[in-house]
Amino acid sequence: MRIVIIAFITLTLLFFHFQTRNNFQLRYNAWSDRIMHPLDTRLRYQIAEVDPRFGMSKEQAIQLSKEAIQIWHDGTQKQLFVYDDQAQLKIKLIYDARQENYNAFKKTQQELDQEHSSNQRISGNLDVSKSSLEQMQQSLRQEQIQLRAEADYLNQQRMSWSRIENEQGENRQRIEAQYQALREKAQQLQRNIAYYNQMNAQYNQQVGQHNSSIERYNWNVMQAKNRFPPREFHKGVFMGDQIQIYQFDTEDDLRLTLAHELGHALGLGHHADPEALMYPVLGEQDLQHFKLKPADQSLLYARR
Repeated sequence: MRIVIIAFITLTLLFFHFQTRNNFQLRYNAWSDRIMHPLDTRLRYQIAEVDPRFGMSKEQAIQLSKEAIQIWHDGTQKQLFVYDDQAQLKIKLIYDARQENYNAFKKTQQELDQEHSSNQRISGNLDVSKSSLEQMQQSLRQEQIQLRAEADYLNQQRMSWSRIENEQGENRQRIEAQYQALREKAQQLQRNIAYYNQMNAQYNQQVGQHNSSIERYNWNVMQAKNRFPPREFHKGVFMGDQIQIYQFDTEDDLRLTLAHELGHALGLGHHADPEALMYPVLGEQDLQHFKLKPADQSLLYARR
């Protein structure tokens, strides 16, 4: 009987060794799972912890994890994972200073974006105002030139008729009427010039305020860069018996982060392709409609 038990245990160990060698991920399944499901080569995992400060329920995290493993299933046409509330591999969403710093960075970035958009809008309005003032200035110059020409002409006419007519002469009266009309035009021109000067002063004041806003924006950008220096920021880590996720932005971001860390659970390392799931930093990947890349598949096939 003892020999039979020893032989059974030996065969079981050999089977598990052979099974693990061909299915790397099984080393993270509990022995009880492997005994209960000897032909099931899927990696079992569970969502064990979701910090409420993320604003996400455990059910939402579970659904996103299932969408994450579907990326692998669709890209390999194989069932590599299965969700199990009793699984040994636990995924934990841990909220700490890294997420707090990211939230502060995101808020600062949004404020800077809004400030930048406002500056661009004001700059566009100032360009329109500048163009309008330049047109007004050109028009005023033309009016001045025309008034001078009219005044010179009337002066010549006045000198000519004054030699042959008295002040009651018909031509003299006509010229005086033209002089009066010219004076009214000159007065209107002065009013237009005064209005132009007022508008130009307001424009210069707005330019000064805008330049101050630009300086303040540039200072805020510099402060933000000092507070949040660029760095290679990992959003999670695979630790053998658990996956810790400690920073994400949106659900799309979390979905791909989960898929990335589960890739490590399959025994995969990082790849140099920036569009690949297994690239060390999420950035250039299509978060919403990601499909497994040849680079990811090559890692999986090389592992086998």
